[in-house]
Amino acid sequence: SSDLSKEHSLLKTLVFVSPRASAHLFRMHPYLLHIHERPLTLVKFNHDGDFFLTCAKDGEVNLMRTDPCERVGTYQPAGGEKAGAVFALDVTMDSRFVVVAYSDGKLIFYSFEGEQLKVLNNGGVVKYVEWNQKPGAQNMIVTCNDKFKSQADGSVPNRIMVWQFEPRKKLLSIDEQLPMKATKVKWGAFDETLVSIFEEGTVAVWDSHTGNQIKLVQAHQAPVTSLNFSEDRLLMITSSKDMTAKLWAMDDVECVKEYKTDRPLNDAAISPLYCSEKDPKMHVLLGGGQDAKDVTTTSNASGKFEALLWHMVYEEEIGTVKGHFGPMNTLAWFRDGKGFVTGGEDGYVRVHHFDKDYFTTKKFE
Repeated sequence: SSDLSKEHSLLKTLVFVSPRASAHLFRMHPYLLHIHERPLTLVKFNHDGDFFLTCAKDGEVNLMRTDPCERVGTYQPAGGEKAGAVFALDVTMDSRFVVVAYSDGKLIFYSFEGEQLKVLNNGGVVKYVEWNQKPGAQNMIVTCNDKFKSQADGSVPNRIMVWQFEPRKKLLSIDEQLPMKATKVKWGAFDETLVSIFEEGTVAVWDSHTGNQIKLVQAHQAPVTSLNFSEDRLLMITSSKDMTAKLWAMDDVECVKEYKTDRPLNDAAISPLYCSEKDPKMHVLLGGGQDAKDVTTTSNASGKFEALLWHMVYEEEIGTVKGHFGPMNTLAWFRDGKGFVTGGEDGYVRVHHFDKDYFTTKKFE
């Protein structure tokens, strides 16, 4: 026991001698959540930000509490059948309903508590789904699917669809005018438009009532991988495999800023604090990395899997946050802008809380 107490006092002095070193050690440790076996496809916060949902290609959908970062439960189809990959999900603003898009063409609606409410057969491989954005009147979803031939549905073309949730009916189907398959589609400002991205590097804007194409922009030189909006949906950020992310003013879909990085990007998001009254943070978060199939030939460092923090206005990189052991597939800011969550090809979800420095240091303004 005397040896132990000696060791103890030595440890104490060690820490006492170098407070700066110890402070340096405990910098922004992320929570590592191993809640999926396969690559993540989406992480999404609810409107209040106290929960987030994750989905992956293993068919699991998890509901996580943001603080203290633990799993509350999972959403599973009734009947216990193992679902295929899940490419997308969404939750209503009042956190009452969750819709999950499965790769077998089914959309399943759950209550937030996890009870299955209804199943809707969309057909095709459903790549994205989103509730409309009118608070208190979220009764529509938009989906996009890849073409697929099956015995049950016959041949399903590439299309974008709008469905009504209660009573269930199809409101819109855009397939003839679709130039190629859409990888993601979201509602524009005031639910008047739909914005979709394509592997040909284009961004298309559609009228959400008639389905007519309003605008088609050649946004990138390679596949567009994601689109995200500011809170009011008047700013959009797109990321692409051409190693750039672009900021768009949505009133006339005009590119206002471009962020040129050194890696293919899979996701990009605008900080919720960019328009805050006090201490705005004009930041965007970018993530990606070398394609999964080339990863084995490189080490963690050269694969470029970190999260990148860029200044929204000056188009400069502010810093990087070490991350996954494979490309980062999806990321999301905390609703209060005090951290972010990322999901990777390695099946891990990482939850990062910013240090105090982020809010107090001049260089992060």
